[in-house]
Amino acid sequence: TSSTVEEVFTANGARCPWSERRWCGLRMAAAGGAEPSHAVQHLQMPEVEFLAEEELVEIIPNFEFASFQFIVGAVGPFRPQRPIAVPLWLARTLRKRQKCKINPPDWLSKESLTSVLEAENSSDAFTEIPPHFQEMAAVLIECAAADIPDCEEVRALLADIYERRYQKIRNGLASAKDSEAIKMNNLTRMEISSIRPFFVESMNAFFVLNDALDRAFDGGPD
Repeated sequence: TSSTVEEVFTANGARCPWSERRWCGLRMAAAGGAEPSHAVQHLQMPEVEFLAEEELVEIIPNFEFASFQFIVGAVGPFRPQRPIAVPLWLARTLRKRQKCKINPPDWLSKESLTSVLEAENSSDAFTEIPPHFQEMAAVLIECAAADIPDCEEVRALLADIYERRYQKIRNGLASAKDSEAIKMNNLTRMEISSIRPFFVESMNAFFVLNDALDRAFDGGPD
């Protein structure tokens, strides 16, 4: 049956929390307003999580609605049992209101994660994975565990992958003391944000000490 926007975003008779930043954006778009732009340099971890929610995932709605008008454009139309790609934040909201099921991405499967873990364990290099791997997996397991086959095994594989990759990161940072540069390809956005503050401060301190030693030896007594 056809739904109104209020019905879509209302659960158990409770009104939708329009004060949330997402819904504020929707209301501003409806009024012709605009949100201020923000710099994307030196992203903090909460900002990385926010950006991850813009990634598209496939849902299977159980309602009918033409489209939602957001600042970034229209999302829709929605037809019962017809898959459609929507931003992760919208998929989570609709799933929590039991308005859809989520089709987990191919990489969030037991078979795919097993292959990733084997690759991580067999090499010191980082396996290429989606840039928002951790954040998307956390959101999908939190809101749609019932939609993910073998969810508990998937959760365990994710934990093993995280631990192995962070072990590699720790090893890479430890090797920085013997080199002016380190090479760590295929890090995710969250991994980069988690090590950036420590790594930058550590390298700054290293170069300050190195310069001080050079000056001491160059200007010291014969």
